[in-house]
Order: sequence, then structure tokens, then C-alpha cells
Amino acid sequence: MTPSTARALFLFFSLAALGPAAGAAPADAPALTNEDVVRLVMTGASEKQVLGTIESRAVDFDLSTGMVAELREAGVPDAVIEAMRRRQAAMPRSAAPPTATPAPGRTGTLRLEFTAVAADKEPSARSAIALKSLPRGARRRGGMEVGLMTDMALAVMCITSDHVPDHWDTRSPLQGAPRHELLMFRPRSAVDKVKGHEVLYLDHEPTYEIAVPEGAHNIVVAAAGKQAGSGTWRLLESDGARVTILPGRTTRVTLTARSKVKGSAMIGFTVDSEWKIAGVETLEGAADGAAAVPADTEARP
Repeated sequence: MTPSTARALFLFFSLAALGPAAGAAPADAPALTNEDVVRLVMTGASEKQVLGTIESRAVDFDLSTGMVAELREAGVPDAVIEAMRRRQAAMPRSAAPPTATPAPGRTGTLRLEFTAVAADKEPSARSAIALKSLPRGARRRGGMEVGLMTDMALAVMCITSDHVPDHWDTRSPLQGAPRHELLMFRPRSAVDKVKGHEVLYLDHEPTYEIAVPEGAHNIVVAAAGKQAGSGTWRLLESDGARVTILPGRTTRVTLTARSKVKGSAMIGFTVDSEWKIAGVETLEGAADGAAAVPADTEARP
């Protein structure tokens, strides 16, 4: 017996006294948790009963990568896990507490620049994309929501462990992302036609500037997509680097983003993407055009 299975059995016996496996819940019933779902499955509730319970109750699930693996090992079907994701995404989020304003002079600027590409390429080729629809009669691999997006966003995160605030997940719309402090989240997308496909692409500016407290930060720059149906924001592309922010100075992070559609109706369609931090530099001065000091970009988070 694996340690994960042992934990699942412990949950089952510990929660056996909580009541019947399924049924109508009182109006003031506590939020449904991972442990409740495991108990329902292990006490023999049908998949239909489990799905009905999830839809009828408030929920407070932990759907991090590790916990989803635990659920699968405990025998929770993928259809139930997907229902848990949808229900969790539909729950109202508590308002994030205001972020403290750093002391003047103790912040620097993180400048994110997209590298220039050929001007004659379609806009979607210079960004991150997702298939919005397929040509008539073409098949798409995967489940119903795979590849279907209704919006895209640019996200910049710090994943340095001691920078991540308490209840970080209530401060960020991103699901399935590593623990992070969200430095920027900018939804903006547009639609393009590529080889008979309607694609959704991240409509980004050439440059963004973010005020960041001084110090060393493990930065992740990501393109996120909002899934059709569940409305969940998930990372589509990401890359990271360790950067040093100096008071009153600018640290420039250059990002290369390219995408194209590959495949055919016979073998299926995929998106071929490049999303890579190409360099990190600390500028000598705050003004544009200042000399740059190359930084170590090898230490990736």
C-alpha cells in the first residue's frame, strides 16, 4: 500500500461518522472538501450522486497538482475531479486584502519587453495563441474543454517562497499555478484567422513596467487562457528567471513569443509555440536608452 493510499483510507475511516454518503444537505451545511468527496466515493456513492452533491453544496476544494494526484489514487474519477474544478471556479472569491505600499525609494522597475519580430507576420504569430474553433468537420483531440478558450491574459508572478502572501490563492484568478504573488494580470485578447482556424491570441503591448520591491525575485511570465465552460484561468505558456531589483533602477526582461498552427484534419491540430525569456539586464539609469549590465539568466525557478 502506498503512503497516498494509506492517507486516503485514513480519511475514509476518520470521516465515516459524518453521515450518509449522499443526500440532501441542510442549508447551513459546511463547504464540501476533498475529504468529503473521497468519503463519498469510498462509501459506494454513484458518480451521479457525487456530481449532484458537488453541484448542490458550497465547496472549498484544494485542487493543486499534488492533491489532484491524491484524489486519483483514492479512486476519484476524472469526471468528478473536473466537476470539482468547475464548481470551485464558480464559487465567489473573497476580496483580496489591499497590498501594502512599499516605502518610497525602496522599489525598482521591472520592465517586460517583447522582442521585435518581422512586421509582415500576422499578429497571432507574434504572441501566444489557442484554437478557438476548427474548420468544419475537423476533429480535435482531448476532452470537451481542451483548447477552447474565451479570453487570454498576461500574468507576471513572483514565486520566491518568502514573498508569497498568506491566502495567496484568494489574491489570484489563476488555477493550477505554483504558489505565487501576482505582480500583474492583464486580460486582453483578439481573434485571428490562420489556415482556416479561428484562433484567440494574447493581444499584448510591446512593453510593460511594474513597480517591484527591491531584492532578488524568482519571476515567472505567463500567458493564461480562460477555459470555456468552467471559466477557469489556466497557464498556457510560461517561462521564468531570477532577477534582482535595485531601488530606483530598472531591470529589463526580454521575452520571445511566437506561435503557429500545425497539423491536419487527419492527424489533428496542435499549436506550436515559443515562449521564452531571452535575457535579463539591469539598466544603469532609469531613462530609456540607458546602458545595460547583463544579469545571470541561468538561475531559472
